[in-house]
Amino acid sequence: MKDLEDKYWQQVEELEWSKDGDYKRIEQQLIDNFTPSEAIQLDDFARNKVNELGKRFNNDWLGDPGIDVSDDSWGDLRNEVVGRGKEFYENITVAKLQEMANTNDYNESFSYCFSFVWDIKSKSKSWERDLTRNDYNEKSENEKKTQFQLNKPKRIEEFVEKIGNLYDEYHAEIYQSNVWNYLEKAIKEVKKLK
Repeated sequence: MKDLEDKYWQQVEELEWSKDGDYKRIEQQLIDNFTPSEAIQLDDFARNKVNELGKRFNNDWLGDPGIDVSDDSWGDLRNEVVGRGKEFYENITVAKLQEMANTNDYNESFSYCFSFVWDIKSKSKSWERDLTRNDYNEKSENEKKTQFQLNKPKRIEEFVEKIGNLYDEYHAEIYQSNVWNYLEKAIKEVKKLK
């Protein structure tokens, strides 16, 4: 069991998440070099480690002074710890998590590297029998869309809503300035990204 865990940690470290936090690069690396079964096992390992961090530090995250991140960012922060490898994971502390949160020293999100695994799992319960790595590579670009791409319209709507809420809150202060005109232009440009 320990040997298997060491193997998974080595695989995580070979992905070099800390180098650039580029989940698309790593996703392609996984597709090119791992069988679906191997990728699923590594995803399960990483997900378990993220969950262990959640259990271990949940009270610290929610406590006083807490770790100042939202639910979504709490997931990103824990994924970052796993993505940085075994030594970083084993030596993480509340103070280090607080520092990472305060300095925005984490990326969104190591778990996105495995988005194609989510596709494999959702397509078929019998993935071990009928899916090979080549089958995945032959899928259309639409079928390969990552979770981030699928959620993009929702995230854009959230952004627009947050800008609207800021306007509502600070309306009196910015009404007589050009700030709102800039915000309106920004919202129009953002909506084009959908």
